[in-house]
Amino acid sequence: MKRYTKTIDGKQVIKPANKIVINKDGMNTFNPTEEMILADGWVEYIAPVHEETLEDIRRYKIRDIDNHDKSNEVNEFYINDIPVWLDKNTRTGLKLRFESEKVIGQENTTLWYNNQEFVLLLDNAIQMLYAIEVYASKCYDNTQRHISNVSKLENKEEIEIYDYRSGYPEKLFFNN
Repeated sequence: MKRYTKTIDGKQVIKPANKIVINKDGMNTFNPTEEMILADGWVEYIAPVHEETLEDIRRYKIRDIDNHDKSNEVNEFYINDIPVWLDKNTRTGLKLRFESEKVIGQENTTLWYNNQEFVLLLDNAIQMLYAIEVYASKCYDNTQRHISNVSKLENKEEIEIYDYRSGYPEKLFFNN
């Protein structure tokens, strides 16, 4: 929808056509025609074009890298072909749980994810957590490397074409 601008009481006012009310001879006209709007002193508003700076492009690319790092493209592994992700706090809590269960002599444990129950051998569950931690650390290092690389690039084109999806480790697959 077109927007129009007019200086009213020394201030620039910008409104879409459907928000302009024209008062003429004590009568208010709602939803005036474009001719009425222009006759009332409004002019079509054309927003200034903002040329993106090198820092804008860099900031957008780093935002894309961060979003990729938080996505299922990175934060995912599989148990019995079911996609799962355990954040750092959950992994830390599970490690304590699994090690405690091992100390008291349990052989199996249960992992719940999205109402899905996974019964795991305790030794396998502990090894799985270590593997996930190493995977997550490699992903973190790769993400930080991409951010560092983009921070050092000196022109817009290099930043725009930079492939931040590369270098991540293969996803992990576990079977119980």
